[in-house]
Amino acid sequence: MTAWWRWYAVLGAFGCVAYFLVPTVVMAQSVFVLVGASAVAATVIGTRMHRPRNHTAWLTIAAGTALWVLGDIAFEWIHITEGSVPYPSFADALYLVGYPVYGFGLFLLVRHKWRASERGHVANSAIVMVAFGLLTWTFAVQPALSDGGISGTAGLVDVAYPAMDIFLLGLLAHFVGSHQWRAVSYRLLTAAVLLLVVTDTLTNFAIVSESSADRSILDVGWTLSYVLAGVAALHPSMRRITRPNIEPDAHLMASFTTPTVVVLTAATLTAPIVMYIEVIRAEPISEWGWAVLISAGALVILVILRITDLLRLLHTQTVQLRAVADTDHLTGLANLRALEHRIWEGAGDTTVLAVDIDRFKEINDTFGRGLGDRVLVAVAERLHGVVDESIMLARLAGDEFALCGPTDSMDPAALALDIQRRFATPVELGNMTLLIEASVGVASNSPAAEDDEITPDRLVQRADLAVQAAKATQSRVAFYDRSMDRDKSEQLIMLGELTTALESDQLQLLYQPQVDLASMTVVGVEALLRWHHPNGTVLGPSAFLPTAERTGLIRPLTRYVLTQALAQHASWEQEGLPLRMAVNISTRNLFDDTLIDQVRTILDEFDCRAELLTLEVTETSAMTDPAGATEVLSALHAMGVQVAIDDYGTGYSSLAYIERLPVQELKIDRAFVSGMAHSPAHAAIVRSTIDLARTLGLSVTAEGVEDEMTMTTLRELHCSRAQGFHLGRPSTAHRIPAVVAEVNAHLKTATGERIS
Repeated sequence: MTAWWRWYAVLGAFGCVAYFLVPTVVMAQSVFVLVGASAVAATVIGTRMHRPRNHTAWLTIAAGTALWVLGDIAFEWIHITEGSVPYPSFADALYLVGYPVYGFGLFLLVRHKWRASERGHVANSAIVMVAFGLLTWTFAVQPALSDGGISGTAGLVDVAYPAMDIFLLGLLAHFVGSHQWRAVSYRLLTAAVLLLVVTDTLTNFAIVSESSADRSILDVGWTLSYVLAGVAALHPSMRRITRPNIEPDAHLMASFTTPTVVVLTAATLTAPIVMYIEVIRAEPISEWGWAVLISAGALVILVILRITDLLRLLHTQTVQLRAVADTDHLTGLANLRALEHRIWEGAGDTTVLAVDIDRFKEINDTFGRGLGDRVLVAVAERLHGVVDESIMLARLAGDEFALCGPTDSMDPAALALDIQRRFATPVELGNMTLLIEASVGVASNSPAAEDDEITPDRLVQRADLAVQAAKATQSRVAFYDRSMDRDKSEQLIMLGELTTALESDQLQLLYQPQVDLASMTVVGVEALLRWHHPNGTVLGPSAFLPTAERTGLIRPLTRYVLTQALAQHASWEQEGLPLRMAVNISTRNLFDDTLIDQVRTILDEFDCRAELLTLEVTETSAMTDPAGATEVLSALHAMGVQVAIDDYGTGYSSLAYIERLPVQELKIDRAFVSGMAHSPAHAAIVRSTIDLARTLGLSVTAEGVEDEMTMTTLRELHCSRAQGFHLGRPSTAHRIPAVVAEVNAHLKTATGERIS
């Protein structure tokens, strides 16, 4: 069925040729009528076959075509029965009625009803109609009526035909400006209308000497117009020509396409061109001057209207583009560009609070960017509750947000506290609950805070430096000071140096003994990473791990530590020194999807039993995403690896949370253990933690045992294990056998003395 349009196109072309090949005029006119009737049938069949949404438009076009065909039949019938056709005749009435019906169908095809936003299209059509009307009147109608002017029915009909063509040409300009131009059917129908108008115009301009019943080469135009309209209706793309639902500005934009501008420019030049031609021909100005004057005035008014529309369009687009350029598409907040503009407006008296979501990359890596985007939207909603009309809220990039306002009306410390308070409640996203933490950095360019004027990008950079500093503080809030500039440059330098350190054996593991308080013997060690910097200093993990965690270096760094630790463990076992090995992993490791395979591979490489390896994670990192942490820790536990919560008591301090995680050990933070002797509160915390952990079946390791009294107290509380300087300082691998022997001997002696 989709090939019918091709067959009809071929048959239509054959009909055009047959029109000139048949021997008699009557037969030729019969072929002409048959082609027109086939176009009506093709339009109706195409509408029934493809079922377009705007079927009324196509059926109206078919009705207009049918009126023309009836006019052809009436014309030929009068010619045959009476020998000549009077002017005007009943056929002219049918022809003239067919034009508005056909034109109304075209209008329905592209427009459902009048919209104020379509004023531009109507103005385009009016410009073309005025220009074409001037040409037709000056060079066709006015010469034909020069003897008697417009008088009687014949004179009215002489004017009506060109008027109908002007009407169709105006609709054609409306057609070309439509967004539906891409459809093949639409282009075929446009060609049919254009061919009809051109043929009518040439007929109006032509001086025909032979009888109107004779065949003319101009008849090919009308015949092909019939065929093209039928092909357009049969083509499958006609079902895609639906009434467009376009925004007002889109209508206005459509009326300024390149073809439209070319046509309108040519139409606007019509009046001076006509005046020039008539002057050259020495025609009396009284015959053409008033027509040129009226047309030129109408064109000037219409062009002014179009220029006004164009200026309005440019203004609207400028406003829209500025809004798009200043808006973050995900959250709807202002973006960095808008923030910097606001800082400029602040005239050197502005404070910026940069807000960074901690460990957001882990959320993205674990759950995907879809959930990460939902988290950012939720963060934006919470920050909205902090600001008022005087403060701008913006999203800078990724998980970075900013608040900007006048310094004299802001209380940065109170705002930062409010932000922290709002993020204390977990974020509910569907069936997931995430606890999100935020760090806040504050910077100001007010004269009271800085002696020199700084640019907006520099102010934002300072707020970002303060955010990085805030991540290392307990309050998670920091105010910019000049030392942070040095800190930032030092971090960049450290990143390069740390990469070199991994490749040149500058990193070293020390091992601190862990004592079983029941047997009072060393049962394991904790691996502690140290960096022997080329400048001669020895750096602990706190000095460089934050830099590694913010980059991809944490993964190879963890692999290095696990490999070195388990290689050393295997070496000690060969020496007859079986010790448990504890290794710390960071938050980034916990949500690294390669961690499980990495641990399994290294265990297999050194033939180490999984139960002899303990991986220590901080309480805060485990509770960042309890569901994700549970999945990773469960996989490790299934392998046999032991899991310990390190620095317990400094984070959420709730065994109700810990109980949900697949962990086997708690390590009480040294801050509580070392303060037991002089702080009843710390002693109570340690005691209650040991009792609750034992109830849950967890072992407890106490860190920071610095004296005999603390060790004795922990033993009396039935704490499982302990470590600290009193039980052995961190030592190099080759010294561990001797250190273990010394500690065991010391503990045996001390225990014997207490018994005796």
